[in-house]
Amino acid sequence: MRYRRFSLAAGWVAIALLAFAGFAAFGNIDPSPDQVRAEAAAASIGHNAGAYAGLTFALLGGQAPASESQLPAETASADNGASTGADATAAATGTIASPETGWLSQVEVRAIVSLYFHPEDVNRAVRVAWCESRFDPESVDLRDGGVGLFHHLPQYWEQRAANAGFPGTRSTDPEASTAAAAWEVYDGGGWDVFACRG
Repeated sequence: MRYRRFSLAAGWVAIALLAFAGFAAFGNIDPSPDQVRAEAAAASIGHNAGAYAGLTFALLGGQAPASESQLPAETASADNGASTGADATAAATGTIASPETGWLSQVEVRAIVSLYFHPEDVNRAVRVAWCESRFDPESVDLRDGGVGLFHHLPQYWEQRAANAGFPGTRSTDPEASTAAAAWEVYDGGGWDVFACRG
């Protein structure tokens, strides 16, 4: 009985100490503007450091892990060494694509998507592109055969490309893939044509 009372008292003391420590740690519920600015600057430093680390990794040839729905990208055609769609997009937009992977950055994808999707749908389209291809214009879904940035199915590609104003273009062209996706969303079957719906 004596140990039971001691255990109960020790438990209450532990709870009180934890509560006191919690209030001490988070007691400043009304921070000064200088504290808010300092915390925002610290968060910005962390964000920027992560962004630069990722960019450095991509530029130094780091390979992102391949998912089961992707094949490795190629940076040039085997026939004549011509640039891929990712290189052409990088040249046109002035942004950087990884030369080893040919993958597009989020900035590049957002720039292309902004050309064809309504402003209120840009974020959703970027999420769909990431989910479908991880921003790899050469991506191929091994389950259903979808190809390109938005994984258009081969049997529908020619018609979608023509409807979007890119007749005869390969489905690995990121701009054509994006234009065809926008045409499909607004004039075709809507967002439901994609496995990922953002």
